[in-house]
Amino acid sequence: MIKRITRKVMKEVEETISAIGICDVCGKEFKYEPWLRGEKIASYYHIATGHHDWGNDSCESVESRDACSDECLSRFTQEWLKDEDVIRSNTAYIEINKDTHVSKEGAE
Repeated sequence: MIKRITRKVMKEVEETISAIGICDVCGKEFKYEPWLRGEKIASYYHIATGHHDWGNDSCESVESRDACSDECLSRFTQEWLKDEDVIRSNTAYIEINKDTHVSKEGAE
């Protein structure tokens, strides 16, 4: 009985590790994919937006989003550029970084 419970818990932990996040544009999970040398890799775009219109209080304008693909990144960027607050601000900014996570533990 104890072995059966242990295996079930380990399986749930493995499933949790395989999904590291959710796309803020389409809702798809970021999952580790097979890569080299038995490792698994997950990559996605991290997007930070904000402005400097309020001086020191501008830190409250910073928002963080994740996009799972080039298509989602493009869709988010196009919608962000149409936002009235962005159009009115002359200090608005967007930072895009491609994040990559490698997992040796989750490899098969």
